[in-house]
Amino acid sequence: MAFFSETLLLFIAGLFGGVMNALAGGGSGVTFAALIFTGMPPIIANATNTFAATLGYITGAFGYRKHVYQVRGPLIWQLPIVFIGGLIGGWMLLQTEAHVFEAAVPWLFLFATTLFMLGNRLQQWASQMDARHITIVGGVALFATCVYGGYFNGGFGILTLAALSLAGYTAVRAMNGVKLIFATVSSVGALILFIRADAIDYLGGLAVMAGIGIGSYGAARLTDYVSDENVRRASLLVCFGVTIYAFWRYYLG
Repeated sequence: MAFFSETLLLFIAGLFGGVMNALAGGGSGVTFAALIFTGMPPIIANATNTFAATLGYITGAFGYRKHVYQVRGPLIWQLPIVFIGGLIGGWMLLQTEAHVFEAAVPWLFLFATTLFMLGNRLQQWASQMDARHITIVGGVALFATCVYGGYFNGGFGILTLAALSLAGYTAVRAMNGVKLIFATVSSVGALILFIRADAIDYLGGLAVMAGIGIGSYGAARLTDYVSDENVRRASLLVCFGVTIYAFWRYYLG
């Protein structure tokens, strides 16, 4: 009975998390919290969360395919940077002691949320740069973001949107689609190391993965009927909620 209830909880968390990730980000915080709730150690929960989220990234990106096609050019040089960043981030996670990682989680969420709030200013700053500077600044921002994503999956989507603003992207739906492609490639880099280190709980991960896959694709298709501003407002609300919960869970709970 306990196994069934935990599996159902993880599936529902994945469903909600997939919807959030497809809209903008923050859903990995929900699924990470659910995995922790079932008793997983933080580092195992984080690696499992990365494993589970990857299918959602793929299905969500497929839902945004027509928007991604419009901005496909820079992906040729950006994807190798993203993969290497995820690989380095995954290696860093496996070198971190559990209590250090657990204490850092709320601050990682706060950092990602703050950058997402500054998204419009970052876009304004990027609009004042020439193509050469956008390429350099955007490449560095994407690399740093994917190192973060390989290290900690929570808030990764939020942080990626901020990095995409610096890289010169402006259309919200295209940014969401590119974000999911980058998340897929970065996660694959990290997963190579997580699988070798036997750091994934596959049963829990598959339950979350099923929910994420359904939620991500459905939400990605839904955004064609929702304004960019409403998507941003909903995303900011999710960001605040996940960050507050993280501080309560790790410092007050």
